[in-house]
Amino acid sequence: MTNMLLKLNKYFFLVLAICLFVSAAIIENGLLSLHPEERLIADFQEQLIADENRLEMNLKDISRIINEDDYWGELNDYLNNNNLLLEKEGVGFLMYFSGELEYWSDRSLSFYDSITQFENLDGFVKLPNGYYLVQSLQVDSADILGLQLIKRNFYYENKYLKNIFLEKYNLPEDYDIIENKTEKLPHIFNKNGEFLFSILPAGQYLCTTKQLYYPGIIYLFGLFILLFYFRKEFVESTASFFLKLFALATTLFVVYWLHLIFQIPKVFFHLQFFSPEYFGLSNWLPSLGDYVLFAMFFFFWMYNFATDLDIQELHEDSKLSRKFVITLLLLFAASLYLLVNYYIQKLILNSTLSFSFNKITEISAQSVLGIFAVGLLLLAVLFFTIRINLQAKNDFKYLEFAGIVLLIVVFLALIQLISVHKIYYTVLVFFIVSANLAILFGKNYLQKFTLSYLIIFVSVTAIYSLLIIYHTTIVKERGHQKLLAVTLVAEHDPAAEVFLTEIQEQIRVDENIMQLLFEDRDKAQERIENYLLETYFNSYFRKYIVDIWVCYPEDKLFRPEIGDTLDCFPFFEDLIKSQGIQIQGTDFYFMDNMNGRISYTGRLKYSSEGSIFINIDSDLLFEGIGFPELLIDKSMMKPDDYKKFSYAKYYGGELTDKYGDYNYNSYVDRYLELSSDDDFSFITDQEYTFKKWDGMEHLIYNTREDNYVIVSRELFTIVDYLISFPYLFVFYFLSVMVLLLIGSKSIRKRRVNFDLKFKIQAAIISIVFVSLLVVALATIFYNIDRYKTKHRNDLDEKMKSIAEEIDMRLEAVNEITDDLQDWMDNELTKLSNIFRTDVNIYGNDGSLISSSRFEIYNRGLVSTRINAQAYYEILGNFQISYFQPERIGELSYLSAYRPIVNYRGDYLGIINLPYFIRQDNYSQEISTFIVAFINLYVLLLLASIIVAVFISNQITRPLVVIQENLQKMELGKQNKPIVYSRQDEIGSLVKEYNKKVEELAISADLLARSERESAWREMAKQIAHEIKNPLTPMKLNIQHLQRTKGEGKEYNEYIERVTATLIEQIDNLSNIATEFSNFAKIPTARNQVFKLAEQLHKVLALFETHEDVSIEFNSNGLENLMVHADREQLSRAIINLVKNGIQSVPETRKGKINILLNRREHMAVVSVSDNGTGVPVELREKLFSPSFTTKSSGMGLGLAIVKNIVENFSGKVWFETKMGKGTTFFIEIPVYSEEKQIS
Repeated sequence: MTNMLLKLNKYFFLVLAICLFVSAAIIENGLLSLHPEERLIADFQEQLIADENRLEMNLKDISRIINEDDYWGELNDYLNNNNLLLEKEGVGFLMYFSGELEYWSDRSLSFYDSITQFENLDGFVKLPNGYYLVQSLQVDSADILGLQLIKRNFYYENKYLKNIFLEKYNLPEDYDIIENKTEKLPHIFNKNGEFLFSILPAGQYLCTTKQLYYPGIIYLFGLFILLFYFRKEFVESTASFFLKLFALATTLFVVYWLHLIFQIPKVFFHLQFFSPEYFGLSNWLPSLGDYVLFAMFFFFWMYNFATDLDIQELHEDSKLSRKFVITLLLLFAASLYLLVNYYIQKLILNSTLSFSFNKITEISAQSVLGIFAVGLLLLAVLFFTIRINLQAKNDFKYLEFAGIVLLIVVFLALIQLISVHKIYYTVLVFFIVSANLAILFGKNYLQKFTLSYLIIFVSVTAIYSLLIIYHTTIVKERGHQKLLAVTLVAEHDPAAEVFLTEIQEQIRVDENIMQLLFEDRDKAQERIENYLLETYFNSYFRKYIVDIWVCYPEDKLFRPEIGDTLDCFPFFEDLIKSQGIQIQGTDFYFMDNMNGRISYTGRLKYSSEGSIFINIDSDLLFEGIGFPELLIDKSMMKPDDYKKFSYAKYYGGELTDKYGDYNYNSYVDRYLELSSDDDFSFITDQEYTFKKWDGMEHLIYNTREDNYVIVSRELFTIVDYLISFPYLFVFYFLSVMVLLLIGSKSIRKRRVNFDLKFKIQAAIISIVFVSLLVVALATIFYNIDRYKTKHRNDLDEKMKSIAEEIDMRLEAVNEITDDLQDWMDNELTKLSNIFRTDVNIYGNDGSLISSSRFEIYNRGLVSTRINAQAYYEILGNFQISYFQPERIGELSYLSAYRPIVNYRGDYLGIINLPYFIRQDNYSQEISTFIVAFINLYVLLLLASIIVAVFISNQITRPLVVIQENLQKMELGKQNKPIVYSRQDEIGSLVKEYNKKVEELAISADLLARSERESAWREMAKQIAHEIKNPLTPMKLNIQHLQRTKGEGKEYNEYIERVTATLIEQIDNLSNIATEFSNFAKIPTARNQVFKLAEQLHKVLALFETHEDVSIEFNSNGLENLMVHADREQLSRAIINLVKNGIQSVPETRKGKINILLNRREHMAVVSVSDNGTGVPVELREKLFSPSFTTKSSGMGLGLAIVKNIVENFSGKVWFETKMGKGTTFFIEIPVYSEEKQIS
């Protein structure tokens, strides 16, 4: 039973890891089974029926409300109270009277104006922006429709428009809805069993991403437990160190290889972390998740390598010089620095993530994972280097060590120059710093403060991480600058190309153009130009200069740039042939003319008799109006990284286009003339030139002659590093603490000491933290509210100005008629350009009359009806103005409404300003402020922690001094008083302490005097007794000699015998004096590191000539056990014990002395056993006290000397004895430790 429990305990972590893996696999199999859609679709069907029932209840409530006379107010109140229902649940209501729309709850439904346009009034319906479940209820002449959004279905997708199911349906985003009844696909029915639509479970995602995290997390826990088991086996194994290290590396490699080749576990490969979306380098590092796994395995292997590294064992196994082995290990460590630096750079360069902590809002969960991996790599090599240096510091003098490190650095620098023609100075400096950290750590004062060392350890890692991250980010951003510069040379407008494709389809079927082309040739140019501009090239193309030419075979075209006329057809044909790149499916061409503008040319052929050519050039310095990101597909969008740059385009040396916050000069010559004499920094890379000025780095790209593109980015400053350091330091510190808690049993068992210093620090930091948090939250919310107010006031000012312009034109109008349509379209376009906002006008029935951006409505993003709440507030509650937050997809914005009133006070319509044009800037302003405040908050918090530590140290320093003095206080020694001049509570305590010190000194003197007198009296008695013992026989022998005067042989023999006796007694007196002298004065210890077993062999060699005693020594395999002590004094103690053992053996038995060397944890134990008579009970308590007996047992002052020597080494001595069988003396002294273990 006991053996079974031991085996279970041994394999507990392995069994636990297997159980976790099996559990995760079962969950994974359930999620990724062959037919997971059956469960998902069953849940979806159940939820859809529940929504159908709720929709039916809502329709009954609305029907009850509209039966009342004045139902508008109550209906709006009902819908407002259920606002969350409309927003979150995707529910909307429509009311049709006599087939025509009279009421709508939500304009985001993109509904129809007539009920006859609906294909189905009960069941499933597809609207321009989504799939809906529809139910209807007829009340008299009113038809009430309730719509439940199932899945959005926009014409295209981008970051604001996403074709996804409503969240509550829990279906993956790549499942699709099929309107027809397809036999092989799952069918969805309503509560009456009628078919609605089919579901196509296509794509790679078989379940929602949130569900996939559950087995993934369990797999990770299992992996951690498995690594813990590997560590346990590594420590307990008795195999060779190199063999264990190789076996561990092979195991980790096989695990990683199986993971990649067989995609184990499969659930990982369905998560974005394990896709190339964020990072991809090679087949071995194809994703961010794999990079983190690699970093974890590398750290784990290096941790085992470093923790169990024994240079002495390597030295003996390899038969190489110890110093040479250390040098090889240092070279290996330095090489790892270069390898780790390489992989960190690759992570930053080959990822789409931001690692700039100075812009904390750009940091994502994926960025944090990447930073964690970077930390693991750096901590692994740093820990390994320090461990090597800690073991090596006793083999090298500091100058020798510094020389070795310098030679390694020079060698690696040469290797870098030869291989990559570049030296990574930061890596080499990091290696030098980490190597010297070990030397500092070897000092005693640092060994006492492991937390201080940990802070230094983490600080160095954080500083280096910042340096490498920001340096590599600069390299990455320079690459983006180059790419953007090349892109801008031949810049396309994705939105314009989408609109041109749509315009092409409309123009092909437009009969009016053909009629205008051949009806009256003399007026064709003007009529066609006006018609095309008003019908097709309004709205979005107002940012372009649109020129239209009608060309007949005989027409000439005057070109001012050459001052001559050219044939119309050949000119445009040659232009298109030489510069045009056709937009697929259209008769429009992108013109690659490098003139600093975005240019398109269209060729509309109607017959051999006539054609229309349309030239479209971007307006110079036109800053776009509106929100083009909302109008184009995500595949055509520029990367978000480009938004952080400013750029300018120069054609013929003059500014033609610019973007961003930087204020560019109108002429490029200013920038070309800058030189290093103007204190500007230059970096030239072939055709690219980098210059620095105004806190920016500018890429100047010369495309041809006087055509330039300048791309600018902000430089990193010292403030960016200061802001980033606290984030990185705290993150690394917490990560290291977690790793230590997981990997170190001693730290887990260590109790936190809540001393006074800790309480003061905790109190100060808590007060500051809470105060700063309250102030921060109050300030942030106040400023957010202030920004909202400012945003609203800006919108209100624009609304007032625009309303004034429109009211002036319409004040004499009774109603808005079709005759005013052209004027309004043109007027709204002008006002939109002037006030930088889109403008809509709705009629009194809530329908859209005119807009500066019809594309939003033509594409069905929202309906052409006004916001229902705004409509009710303006026409129902007669509000002068009304502001309403609105959404289009994921884009939130503020919208303003104001009535148009003529001079008689009649309402003509409603002006609407959807302010999503400035929404991005507004959001950026808020996020910029929040980031700046958070950065300031973190810096203040870090400063408060430093101040708290300083203050607590200042407050507790006198208490620490008192504590240290109390610890040092001893009777018989001079105890120094504490100097403290302040008159406070601690000052009173110090005064009392000093007073007690004085009293103690007096008492100690009196006690010492009394003890000395008593001791000397006792000593005098002992000495007198010991002296009398030899003196009495001496006196008797001399007296007998006097009585037996005479001559002869017998007398001479008697004199010789007496003389010998006298000499023997005199020697005894001399030995007594010598022992007393040795006891009184023991020389100062001169400690050094040496092998204990080796020294014991030398001591025992002194007793090899003793024939009557056999001496045996057993080192128990501890030949390499090192201690830090005085060789001579330790030898003296062992010799004393051996002599005492020899003397304790009676003459009747053969003497036998056994010496054993053992180890108990961090202590070395030497035992000296004899087979003597043992120690009598009455002598055992005073065995180590000074005793001057001269009995044959040899128990004199020698044992007192042994005790003093051992205690000088922070050791202890004791004995065990059995009367008649012998005595064993034990000496215990600390084993030499190369470093103070953190764990």
